[in-house]
Amino acid sequence: MQGTLLIVDDKADIRLSLHLLLKNSGFNTLQSSSLSAAAQTLAQQPIDLVLLDMNYELDTTSGQEGLNFLSEHAARGPSSPAFIAMTAWSSVTLAVEAMQRGAVDFFAKPWDNHAVLMMVKKHLGLRHMAKARHSAAPVSKPVPDKALLWLSPQMQTLKKQLDRVAPTGANILLRGENGTGKSHIAQYLHQQSARTGGLVSVNMAAIPDSLFESELFGHVKGAFTDARQDREGRFSQASGGTLFLDEIATLSESQQAKLLRVLESGEYEPVGSDKTRHAECRLISATNADLETLQTQGVFRQDLYFRLNTIELTLPPLRQRSDEIIPLARHFISAHAKRYELPEPVLSDCACNALQAYHWPGNVRELSHIMERAVLMCDEPEITAAQLPIKPENTAPDGPISELVTLEQAEQKLIKMALSQCLDNVEEASVLLGISKSALYRRMDKFNIKTRQP
Repeated sequence: MQGTLLIVDDKADIRLSLHLLLKNSGFNTLQSSSLSAAAQTLAQQPIDLVLLDMNYELDTTSGQEGLNFLSEHAARGPSSPAFIAMTAWSSVTLAVEAMQRGAVDFFAKPWDNHAVLMMVKKHLGLRHMAKARHSAAPVSKPVPDKALLWLSPQMQTLKKQLDRVAPTGANILLRGENGTGKSHIAQYLHQQSARTGGLVSVNMAAIPDSLFESELFGHVKGAFTDARQDREGRFSQASGGTLFLDEIATLSESQQAKLLRVLESGEYEPVGSDKTRHAECRLISATNADLETLQTQGVFRQDLYFRLNTIELTLPPLRQRSDEIIPLARHFISAHAKRYELPEPVLSDCACNALQAYHWPGNVRELSHIMERAVLMCDEPEITAAQLPIKPENTAPDGPISELVTLEQAEQKLIKMALSQCLDNVEEASVLLGISKSALYRRMDKFNIKTRQP
């Protein structure tokens, strides 16, 4: 895992020990013997992670020098380094204060080598993830092929449809909620086709009206003020292959008219050119919008809709594919652990129950992100329900209430359900219920609810 670490400590033996530990694990390290030297290093070059001693010559016990340095330099942002505080004077108060000043973690000297390495890998991974999400032009990260598991009846039916239409050149419209994997399905369709060109993907929501023609059709040098050279458009880039237009429902009225002309005639001209070109690509579009309502409202053209949906396929949401939730979760755990070079944790029974009970409004994408976070934040060999930022949904959000009960009866039922899902682990059940552990114990005592755990 790449990254530059800065070790800041006024004791040479501490710096050397940490340097050797981290170097032997493949990390690039720099060293500073004082806070002033550390400040100079931070100003001169990018640093990913700082291991910061809290006590120096002026004050060897309170940690105030380190705290002041954190206040000045630990700006929380994708371009600033992460800080891990360290001190020989292990103090809960100092640890809390360091975290409040901007440190992301804390360990005491003497340290456990394995624990420090896991801590460093975890926070480098979190920083890498934050930087990737902050990128101005993020690269889409499709679900790997083997993660598209055709276990549910809905997905088995969809796969038969995909395999039937993939070899054809028909335009395809993919519909489904955000995060269901429409971009991956487009990739699968392209891979299963006989087309020799590449797959070119465009997020239509990200293209301003003024750049639409240049982006899709290209332009010639001198076509407008900033056109310093010829630019190849997306239709040209996808020649012989597949052009995937995501978020197709976000097109403005003028953009729809320009796209419709290409779909009707197969012809277009680059901006500033009078030479007509022919589109030689297969078109796949995707949306999560209600196109029928948009047509009724006059927002989306009906003739464009009919050009796009020669074949229309709908991806079911993850909550309707419950057979796939745990296999997908385990796949994502394995993939993210490998990506961040971390040990691969396993899912506890309680975590599996929580995953199955959750409604998954963000679908497969949300599942991937939650497993990524769990891998990065997990310090144990097992992921528990308490480490998953989700709460169970035992009924559909808009489902009717089958029977009315008193608040006390409902509270007892929820507590028993949470304890059952967490195998009587009170701490994990409290997380699922959104209350503190002590609050759950008080309610259990009130309702005389016992657990099998001692």
